[in-house]
Amino acid sequence: MDLQNLDPILSPMTLDQCHDAILQNLMQGTAGHYRIGQFYNQMVERRLAVNRGYRTTREYFRRHVRVLSQATLTRYGAVANSFQLPVAEKYGMASLGALLEYLRLAQLWLRRSDAAEPGPIPIEIPRRGGLKLTKPFADCTAEDLRDAIQARRAWLGHGPLEPEEEPVQRYVQTLRRHFQDNAQCPPEIDLEVHNRRVHLRIRHLRICELARLTEALEPTLKPAVPAVEAPPAPTGLKAHLARLAASLT
Repeated sequence: MDLQNLDPILSPMTLDQCHDAILQNLMQGTAGHYRIGQFYNQMVERRLAVNRGYRTTREYFRRHVRVLSQATLTRYGAVANSFQLPVAEKYGMASLGALLEYLRLAQLWLRRSDAAEPGPIPIEIPRRGGLKLTKPFADCTAEDLRDAIQARRAWLGHGPLEPEEEPVQRYVQTLRRHFQDNAQCPPEIDLEVHNRRVHLRIRHLRICELARLTEALEPTLKPAVPAVEAPPAPTGLKAHLARLAASLT
């Protein structure tokens, strides 16, 4: 059987066949490394090593395929899972692996069009004095990608709220109480600190509860109005949510 020409996706393979195919492709350049990623993905997805009695796939490779580090296997697998072979041959496994790591740290999605041609994806590269240079991925060197990843890892993304942000936490608690008192299925409401900014997240909000959201947000969306004046017509987000809720009733 010619393991090198066997499609690892269309043709399920045994653990021993994947092992032999990985060793055969070690010295086959970018195409071989891409194939190793495909074989590795099949071993993980079909739990070939675990079904053989190994605790994890990593344990199997640590015992039987020591020539490849776990970081390399993970990178090859991620690239093979995200890109086609022609893209890998064009940009290289290392560069595409670095791109995926940058996108992960930046919390960006790899769109289908980007997977077909990742060259135009913008990469923020740090420079001296706190400046940043944006270059397309196709123009980035290995050093550019390394600097961009290191900058993202050092970025203060997630973290606890600062003392001056405690009023925001109290507001979230007020929102939660409002839904718990007035809604059958309260949504999940929490705060997330990302890129040094506080983000309010409302998840699993039922469409029929949009009116409740309008009521809960009213204190912040509607300024105080003197009692002698007629209240103004709803505007902005409040009006949009009210119209949407009314159309669904």
